[in-house]
Amino acid sequence: MKRTLWLVAVLSLATVTAGAQGKAGVSEWQLIPVAAEMEIIDDQGSTKTISPSCAFDTVANPISGEPLNNAFHFYFKQGKSKNLLVFFNGGGACWNDATCVASLALAGVPAARPAYNPSILAENSPIDAGGIFDDNQKSNPFKDWSKVYIPYCTGDIHIGSSDTVYTDVDGTITGYPGAPVTVKHRGFDNFMAVREWLKNHLDGKKQKKIKKLLVTGSSAGGYGATLHFPYLQAAFPDANSALFADASEAIVTQGFIDNVFDYNKVWNVEASLPLLFSDALTTYSALDFNTDIFTKLSEAYPQSRFAQYTTQFDWVQVQFLKIMDQNDLGNSNPLSWGINESDYVYFAEWNARMEATLALLSETTTNYQYYIGSGDVHTVLTDAFATADVPHPFYQEQSAANVKFTKWLERFVKPGKFKAHSVKYSD
Repeated sequence: MKRTLWLVAVLSLATVTAGAQGKAGVSEWQLIPVAAEMEIIDDQGSTKTISPSCAFDTVANPISGEPLNNAFHFYFKQGKSKNLLVFFNGGGACWNDATCVASLALAGVPAARPAYNPSILAENSPIDAGGIFDDNQKSNPFKDWSKVYIPYCTGDIHIGSSDTVYTDVDGTITGYPGAPVTVKHRGFDNFMAVREWLKNHLDGKKQKKIKKLLVTGSSAGGYGATLHFPYLQAAFPDANSALFADASEAIVTQGFIDNVFDYNKVWNVEASLPLLFSDALTTYSALDFNTDIFTKLSEAYPQSRFAQYTTQFDWVQVQFLKIMDQNDLGNSNPLSWGINESDYVYFAEWNARMEATLALLSETTTNYQYYIGSGDVHTVLTDAFATADVPHPFYQEQSAANVKFTKWLERFVKPGKFKAHSVKYSD
């Protein structure tokens, strides 16, 4: 489901009201503005300056061309229960001149998309997102939870903390070949601003009342949820915590790993990743990346629980495997990165690696499970990638062993002794 930029902007700025109650008594979303620079206290008790922002300070109105304010903000909805859900939105990724600059030209190409979404005004709102955010749906197990929705507009899977200068090699975007283009990879700063607000909004007394914490996200947001789980666990140490990563199985190339998960690279991850993950920089392997990350989490947080979801041939994840591979091979033409049926080798590789890492985690950990659905739909938590056949995947998915996804997820977050329930589509 796609919402035009101008409509989302109107909805976000005009109809989201702090503390208001909907017609059915359901709390409305609050739009929380964030300062462009702020000081926070990190987990070591030190003062740290962060600079929350999107990739660009303004974006063009697609109708008039006028610049629109693209400042970062997030959303909060107060629930009736003592449970908290923190959601990281998705929207691609970028890490070099081709993905961060040249791919933006695809915004005007029919049936094509840039490698990432730099706009907080487009496809970055929980309003009408459906799925887990439809609190009027009786079968939604999270309808009474308090919810935080973190938009994504930085191209860094929510973990960057740098302003990086790229080059518009062909002048496609700026009109000047070789012109510099600064992209603000400030996903980590944005997240820390959200966490700081939560820590202040939910003071010490209220923090102890939070019984359950679900950290989750879709696509790029699934990586943000996964890699920032330690920070949220530290903020709410007494809650029964769980992590659910939607459509983010980390089937990547070694070139991508070397360009991002190392020191002095474009996202500056050494300044943002929790020590649990930053200690292993320079050692990550593309073939074992997903397994390494979730194994570290499983061992570090034995009382928490972890899960992943994907479909058998998630076409967006397959496309990003192709984008990474083509960039590793030196192909900087975004018009050639699209995925189609002839790319069966990418589909086959992605599926084989995905199933291997999820199966290994299920066998070697005691607090992890997975759900692999049939088909190629991307993401399950919202209606963002819904199809005519599956208009509401969160409520309709039951293609893995005939297990209804909402029931599977509800069972997963219930406190008590964890019993793994991994399920997959029929071969």
